[in-house]
Amino acid sequence: MNTGRLLAFNLGSVTLKAASFAFDAQAPAADAAFGEDARIELAATGDAGRDLEAALDALPTHARTPDVVVHRIVHGGPFEAGRALDEPTFEVLDALAALAPLHQPGGLALARAARLCWPQARHGADFDTAFHAYLAQWSRRLPLPADLDAAGVRRHGFHGLAFASALRRLEALAPGASRGRVVIAHLGGGCSVAAIEDGRSIDTTMGMTPLGGVPMPTRSGDLDPGVIFHLLRGGADAALLEQRLLHEAGLAGIAGYGDMRRLLDDTRPDAVLALEQFTVRIAQAIAAMAIAIGGMDHVVFCGGSGSRAPRLRDRIAARLLPLGLVLDPERNRTGAARLDAGRGPGAWRVDVDEELELAESTRAWAFPVPAYGPSPLPDDTTEVAP
Repeated sequence: MNTGRLLAFNLGSVTLKAASFAFDAQAPAADAAFGEDARIELAATGDAGRDLEAALDALPTHARTPDVVVHRIVHGGPFEAGRALDEPTFEVLDALAALAPLHQPGGLALARAARLCWPQARHGADFDTAFHAYLAQWSRRLPLPADLDAAGVRRHGFHGLAFASALRRLEALAPGASRGRVVIAHLGGGCSVAAIEDGRSIDTTMGMTPLGGVPMPTRSGDLDPGVIFHLLRGGADAALLEQRLLHEAGLAGIAGYGDMRRLLDDTRPDAVLALEQFTVRIAQAIAAMAIAIGGMDHVVFCGGSGSRAPRLRDRIAARLLPLGLVLDPERNRTGAARLDAGRGPGAWRVDVDEELELAESTRAWAFPVPAYGPSPLPDDTTEVAP
């Protein structure tokens, strides 16, 4: 076997995760198996060069000369699947930076730094929006005039890598379950809920940007558009308002901070209100997603709070009793993979692996890898229609 090396980079707003995988470079794409052999997590500095250098220092020697490098890029715009990163692709992704300011600029800067570091490797990306490429038309289209829709003002959805991983984990735990009616609640630094039927995303709570949807630790989620107009007419600076909605809203806007671990023990009235609002809105979103797909066979909790906060799951489930969801108290408390009490919809807790999803995405553009080392960057400039 001619062993190839793959590096997957997952840059978030505060952390940089990376994982190294070995694979058979002569295997066809469908048969490639990715064997993880290293994984790191570092604090992100906001400087792509420094972050990449820190990652290289932390990775073992064998992982520092990859044949394939793949990045998580949050907003893929018109791209419906992972693809090689060439200059035309960078141009499309650069134009989307204003729609995902917490993640897009940094992710693209890291991708460019990696191309300079490993010019001999194949470089590509997968997108959080790609998982939602085939949303139902009634979900994709926003209630706006046709010219705005044609200009790309539509629902894209996010957290796609996390949703894909959660679905993969569910299938491993309960074979066949991923082909049913599944609602996934990704609750972390960003939060969104998705309705999935037969493995396809039908609807999701986030819209054109990662600022929309349910309330989050520091992001507002959906607001009455009139609120924005009112504040702008009152003299608010648009850039400052955007920063406040990204960093000072959501749980933090009511409780003063967004850390769910603290919030669950905070008895101040503002903290109690923030937690109650969050719980109700997540439960409402799960119910809405179930309606979108005609029912709910399984609900899956993932993300930092979704997978590690049993008291939060219990509060959400209590609001979903009308849908028949009942958690087993002991399974929920101990963090078992299966949480339900054996009646009603299945309930699950999973830890997602976005880095593995990034590796899996390379089947679309990186294979076959030449037997005698990586080839130059492919000349792939074909865009996928929105």
